[in-house]
Amino acid sequence: MLSLLDTSCHLFLTGSAGSGKTAIAKQLLKHYARTRGRKDPDEWGEETTDECLVLSPDQDRGIQAIRSHVGLFIRQMAPLSWIDGSQVKSVRWVLIDDVDTFPHISQQALRRPMETYSHITRFIFVGSSVEDLIPALRSRCIHTQMNTFDLYEYGGKFMDLVKMPFREALTEDMWTWILTTSNSNVGDFLKLLSLVRDILNHTQKPPTLAFVQMLCSTPFHVDFLPLLDSLNRRALVQGTHQLIEIWKRGYTFEDILESFQTIHSLFGNGTLQENTMVHIFLIHAWIAYCKGNTSILSLQNVFFKTITGPGVLSETNR
Repeated sequence: MLSLLDTSCHLFLTGSAGSGKTAIAKQLLKHYARTRGRKDPDEWGEETTDECLVLSPDQDRGIQAIRSHVGLFIRQMAPLSWIDGSQVKSVRWVLIDDVDTFPHISQQALRRPMETYSHITRFIFVGSSVEDLIPALRSRCIHTQMNTFDLYEYGGKFMDLVKMPFREALTEDMWTWILTTSNSNVGDFLKLLSLVRDILNHTQKPPTLAFVQMLCSTPFHVDFLPLLDSLNRRALVQGTHQLIEIWKRGYTFEDILESFQTIHSLFGNGTLQENTMVHIFLIHAWIAYCKGNTSILSLQNVFFKTITGPGVLSETNR
């Protein structure tokens, strides 16, 4: 794939979630910057630099932004590169991630600029399907389909990539925890591995399972596992107090619901009774949210209605 960097075509990477599309695109850009002696190569693909423009879904990607900001960027030539006394040709790059959310009208605005300035600026598009990119742009790109792979099988390669210390101390349970928390998404997986690496380099202590669980739990499992347990046991007092503790940590109403749902999917026992309780709680909570009732008292009221409502057996009646 590195050879594609030396072609005159733009690149289009597609694949399912977790196949590593964005991670590979960023690594390609970093490799390009390093091999051509460009400035701040580690920032290429991560954020916009003088020679690498990143257009992520959370940015303005409307037609006006394309015509002004992007249009100005792609018209500028990259500074000359000199390696070992020889001049090396380089181009500027534009990385557009999640093409499925990139408006078609904005894509249309790129047709002529991509063709006109391809000798000084190249594009990398990242999407889940070939259909995400309009045919006019797709025809100007080299398309590469990314396949999913077993992250566990290539664990050693990933630890080499992030230069993980104490790698022999990473047990199967720790490794499984990191994989489960990242949901086998390559980008999130690399972020978690890098986080563990940085902390281990700082502490210079071998990792423990509790340590890895604490670092990699997002949302923080210690906050939400007691709430799930309280719901299972229909423990009104304990659950009410736990909601207060979660609220005091700065979680918003919607953050609590999304985090609680994630914790249930990761650590729930999967029984019909638990799934029913969790779904009743989430349905009532989201209804309250849509009505604008987003206070801690509203959330506690939802918890109360869930464990005492019709069709839910109490501990004393079971």
